Amino acid sequence: MAFGSRSRAPHAGKLNDAKQIISNLWGPSEVEKSIEEFQSVLKNDGGDLDSRWSELLDEPHSRVALIGGTLFVLQQFAGINAVLYFSSLTFKDAGITNGALASLYVGLTNLAGALGALYLVDRQGRQKLIIGSYVGMAISMFLVVYAISFPIDEELRNNLSILGTILYMLTYAIGSGPVTGLIIPELSSSRTRGKIMSFSFSVHWVCNFLVGLFFLELTEKFGVAPVYGSFGAVSAFAAIFSYYFLVETKGRSLEEIEMSLNPNFAKRD
Repeated sequence: MAFGSRSRAPHAGKLNDAKQIISNLWGPSEVEKSIEEFQSVLKNDGGDLDSRWSELLDEPHSRVALIGGTLFVLQQFAGINAVLYFSSLTFKDAGITNGALASLYVGLTNLAGALGALYLVDRQGRQKLIIGSYVGMAISMFLVVYAISFPIDEELRNNLSILGTILYMLTYAIGSGPVTGLIIPELSSSRTRGKIMSFSFSVHWVCNFLVGLFFLELTEKFGVAPVYGSFGAVSAFAAIFSYYFLVETKGRSLEEIEMSLNPNFAKRD
């Protein structure tokens, strides 16, 4: 009996400590609700080391893996690396022959986007930021396509090309770039988070390699405008995908996120 009492004491003490911390942080009224959420998540979760790769085929892990892989496919085939590569030629055509100056423009644009992401990510939410980012990227690409394809004044064409390129990189840096890597682990349960992230980043690097391998060949065969137009189309599709398949994670508990991904979560024993 003495041994049994000692084995239960640490657990009870930790539970009481947890209740005290929650009460101090959020108030006494939130204690029971928060403890129930933690216990529910722990009951249905487990540790990443105990999970198997085959569990990614089960709901809701399969949905999160699908979302993560698809987001990285769309991110890469929206053309960020290709646009960065081609930006030096865009600046050169506009008369900016100084490579260091062109790199400075790109660096300042990325810095501005990163600062914008820091400010907006917890104010607007992950889903809205990704959707807005891809809409901006699509508009930017179609602006460049318009500048290249239609017979307009050369100076105006060059200025529109630079504007579209800078706007594309800015909107990417605000949402699609950083938030994609942020929202996937937030959607994942602790049990499969490591494996889902490994799968998602594997997809990322494969797509990165494919875009780098075929971009120049495609531009030589079809021209810059059709390739950039396809980047714009992928960006538009990514915005639609994010609207229908992503769930917001800002300010939500682990249980609320998992219930959004799988309505049967609360019914599991």
